[in-house]
Amino acid sequence: MTSGCDSNIAEQPELHSDLEMHFLLISEGNSGSARVRLRQYMDSHGEAAQPLFLMGLSYHQEKRYIKAVQWFKKSAQYDDTETRYPPTWHFLGWSHYYLGNATSSIEAFEHYLTMNPNEGDSLFGLGLLAMEDGAFLEASALFQQSIDAQDDRPKGQAKSIARLADIRVQEGDRSRAIQLYREALKLDPDLYEAWYHLATTQKRAGNNEESQVAFTMFEETRARVRPDLDTTRFPE
Repeated sequence: MTSGCDSNIAEQPELHSDLEMHFLLISEGNSGSARVRLRQYMDSHGEAAQPLFLMGLSYHQEKRYIKAVQWFKKSAQYDDTETRYPPTWHFLGWSHYYLGNATSSIEAFEHYLTMNPNEGDSLFGLGLLAMEDGAFLEASALFQQSIDAQDDRPKGQAKSIARLADIRVQEGDRSRAIQLYREALKLDPDLYEAWYHLATTQKRAGNNEESQVAFTMFEETRARVRPDLDTTRFPE
């Protein structure tokens, strides 16, 4: 299923007005140009939490997570100052997650949640880590917390609901899993992996017609949302 932070250049406290352009460049996929401007900015104004965070974010958006971690750590060094930038810890958590550094990822997410206890995507990240460790009860609780924290973000809720469905599949409760996949897809019809898992769960439940409908929706949605995706990950 989809992880968190493809996110999300997600919700963030306001940046300094003279850094908003740099953030915009990153969010539009122009990370290289943003880094040139950020280096110029820091040459003139000195290093600080926000420009260092944006340097990390520029690498994170390019999936260059080792470099991202290096810059996020520099930003985090300002954590005890008035200029700290809490989202650094959220994105540090996701960078560690994608690098497979589970312990560091958990530490970063948990630290961010001390500053922003209701950040649904960090709760989702902790849920993923618990799920991957086989701690389904803990993961279910974290996904539910993530859902409750994101009343205004249906796509964020959909990711967690789909993960609850995955857990129900692992527990052998296909009927409940199917209900949850459908609930997730009502909130976010573009959640192509949920369509795939709905199709496979329907097939295992003997619902062949419903399975084919869901698989067709998966193929159509995947082609539209992620045309670059390696489809060998999704056997029929």
